[in-house]
Amino acid sequence: MPEKKRCPECRRQSLRVHYFQGEEVDVCDRCSGMWFEHGNLNAVIAAKDDQSDTADYTASLGRHQGISPRRCPDCGDSLQTFHLLEDYHLDIDVCRRCDGAWVEKAAASRVAKSSLIRGALEDMNAGTSWKPWVFQFLLRMPVEYNVRPRRTPWVTMTLIALNSLIFLLYAFDTRMFGYVVEHFALSPAAVQSGERYWTFLTAMFLHGGFVHLLGNMYFLWLVGANLEDALGRFRFLALYLICGLAAGLISVLANLGSTIPSVGASGAIAGLFGMYALWFPNASLTFMFFVYQKKLAVYWYFGLWLGLNILGMAVGGQGVDYWAHIGGFVAGLALGIALRQRVWDANPLLAYLAGPEVRIRR
Repeated sequence: MPEKKRCPECRRQSLRVHYFQGEEVDVCDRCSGMWFEHGNLNAVIAAKDDQSDTADYTASLGRHQGISPRRCPDCGDSLQTFHLLEDYHLDIDVCRRCDGAWVEKAAASRVAKSSLIRGALEDMNAGTSWKPWVFQFLLRMPVEYNVRPRRTPWVTMTLIALNSLIFLLYAFDTRMFGYVVEHFALSPAAVQSGERYWTFLTAMFLHGGFVHLLGNMYFLWLVGANLEDALGRFRFLALYLICGLAAGLISVLANLGSTIPSVGASGAIAGLFGMYALWFPNASLTFMFFVYQKKLAVYWYFGLWLGLNILGMAVGGQGVDYWAHIGGFVAGLALGIALRQRVWDANPLLAYLAGPEVRIRR
């Protein structure tokens, strides 16, 4: 009778045969670690990603981390520790002699999805080229590097179309422009007097000029597609409106008695910034300083954006509702924190990319 294999982690605990993703693996009942023999791990990766049987996890291993304190259950040699993927700091122990791999319980789902994670990381870590440089140099708008959405962002596109159509209906007529601003823009003094509460909603769909409109719609497209994909259409729309209403409320409270009207989707979009930064921490946006283009992590980019808004508010900059921007962003952060685990549970790839330490509930 063959000798039972011992757990590389627990040493004295025997491994028992189980099945993971249709493949036979040896599992420790104490620590739940898994030992994949020979090509079993390749078969799991191929099946998980609907590939052919050509998956080779060893070809995707990242940096060598040294000799592991664990030993191979088959041959007894010391295992070698590697990152699962390049720049993805999740360790996996490999026996070069037996082509086996030891995977901790928490890492099993990430290892099985390694091909999908690698593809997403390649999109997020892609280098800049001349085309996005020219685009940003001419328009001074950031370029996004993030996971490609799986679904068409119909709500995002509808919001862009609706904002644009509404603007075109009044933008070319001076009298109509004045009428719309007077009756549908958000006025703190009017709201304080108990009038025109509906302007909390209507002001979100008005803009003061083409540059205002184009800037807002570009950023809505930039972050909206990924957020709509992660949330689903109706939840995305609901959170967009909640952030816009919160931004309007903060603006009114910060400017009590003011008769200066406020318009724009900026507050709602600022709320999307907060959620985007929390749920896609490894995404990046480009920043251009004169002619030098630099990729920044989203928390740096939006941190810089927030700092500029706080500075503008402090120096009393005119023509921009900084309080609405800040209020919308804070509302987005609060919603992002409250919903982050639920979003990651529904979208495991986002949790995988956010970091190996993120827990996915099953």
